[in-house]
Amino acid sequence: MRIGVATGGAGVPAALADVLEAAGLPAAALRTASAAALITVGDTTWVPASGADVLAGCVRGAFDAGIVGKDLLLEEDADVYELLDLGVGADAIVYATPRGPAAGRVRSRPRVATPYPRVTRRHFGATGSQVEVIGFGAAALAPALGIAPGVVDLRSRVAAAPLDLEVREEIAAVSLRLVAGRAAHALLADELVALLERLRPSREG
Repeated sequence: MRIGVATGGAGVPAALADVLEAAGLPAAALRTASAAALITVGDTTWVPASGADVLAGCVRGAFDAGIVGKDLLLEEDADVYELLDLGVGADAIVYATPRGPAAGRVRSRPRVATPYPRVTRRHFGATGSQVEVIGFGAAALAPALGIAPGVVDLRSRVAAAPLDLEVREEIAAVSLRLVAGRAAHALLADELVALLERLRPSREG
């Protein structure tokens, strides 16, 4: 199988490699892999790449399966099947503002900086709140820079922000997920079931 694996700034998480190896998959080489590589071991080919590229590869049938963050799945709403929560990289998308009694949604249409504009619009739209969404990758820095007082970002990034931010709402729990595109789901059903049967015990253990 050809499996795309989303890499962050620090490469493939060691915890993910642990889960894959516990399932008996030949994933040792992922521990030192860089993005945009082809790593073939036996009948498995790993393709470390950006999350966006992993999703695109699954949608277009270039990958038989992919491993990406739930945050990206929520933001991109890609045409893929979500098969399994791998339990790695647990985090949450949250709404946060600077700590203090006057913080929060003070203006009638407060500014919110986020790397997840679609998620943010859906969330506030569902609650009937009007916000001005500002796409900003380093959203946790936005209050300190005067870009926006509100932030929608991962809890881990909010916690590391230079300005003390208080989480006001949790929007969605996220972690790494195993996904497959429509073509693979239809044509490689047996292979995907076998992969799931190997991964589930290591995930539950």
